[in-house]
Amino acid sequence: MPVLLQREILARHRTSLRGRLHARELDSEALEIPKAFYVYEPPGLATLRRVPLLYLFRGHEREWVNLHEDPSRRQATSIEALDQRIAEGMLPPMVAVLPGLNSIDNRVPSLGIDMAGTWPPSVDGLGAGRFWHYLTHELLPLVERDYPEARGGRRLAAGFSLGGFTVLLLALHLPGYFDHAGFYDGLFMWPDHHDPRRKVKGEWTDPVWCRAALFDAALGRPRDALAMRRWNPTDTLCHANPVLLDQLRATTFWIACAAGDGSRGNRDRAHFLVDLLRRKGLETGFDKIILDPDAAHTWHWTDTFLMRFLDEALAAS
Repeated sequence: MPVLLQREILARHRTSLRGRLHARELDSEALEIPKAFYVYEPPGLATLRRVPLLYLFRGHEREWVNLHEDPSRRQATSIEALDQRIAEGMLPPMVAVLPGLNSIDNRVPSLGIDMAGTWPPSVDGLGAGRFWHYLTHELLPLVERDYPEARGGRRLAAGFSLGGFTVLLLALHLPGYFDHAGFYDGLFMWPDHHDPRRKVKGEWTDPVWCRAALFDAALGRPRDALAMRRWNPTDTLCHANPVLLDQLRATTFWIACAAGDGSRGNRDRAHFLVDLLRRKGLETGFDKIILDPDAAHTWHWTDTFLMRFLDEALAAS
């Protein structure tokens, strides 16, 4: 992230929060580079015990705390809204962790996986590309060590768009780690990467995941067959054995989407995922999948989703 933007973000939150936003860096062996992330600490953290621990995923660590990430967010960032609800007693104090999973310029997503493709040497912030190892073997254990106040507390994760994909991957491959997993307008994979809405038959008919240049660095071009199988969380859920399903019952899945996106891509994927989770006997939190008739793929609606997710998930726990 440009140093100037980070300074602006920290300066804004220094005066707007009752808690505190920290910019941190993990010297990652998996990535072979230092990787930035943010942490929000509520007021009086040192005196608290068993506070909830919240992970927020999108792509770049700045997105949840940059007021100008898109024009729809006009008054408060996600963390400012969270801090306000904690101050009003509407939410319990919690620690929030905002990992960075993309290149520094936010143009190349890692998806939170061990990347299978290549990228130009000029692209900074990806290092060796082993983001799954970074998340599961370095960042999550670091947070557990550094925040003993959260031990025994509830763990939550929320993701927007590609962040929803990452949350689903973590929830399924670390079964039972999260008490609640929230997804807003997530770009989920179809089983076998076959889009059932398309008339063509066979595997790998989903043009988004199978051909979009955006995912070349993460999944390879041509696509790496092993990566396409390994990192498809929908397939993991489809083929889950009874032991895995029993472990997954510790997590409630909260899925919502925008009203439409032209092709209804994310909306159809969200409906499919909810149906699949219910068929597998897993708990879903929201009664309605469409967040609001006016909901769009923007940060305003993502922030709206986040507050609703936290309100209902923590009230239900």
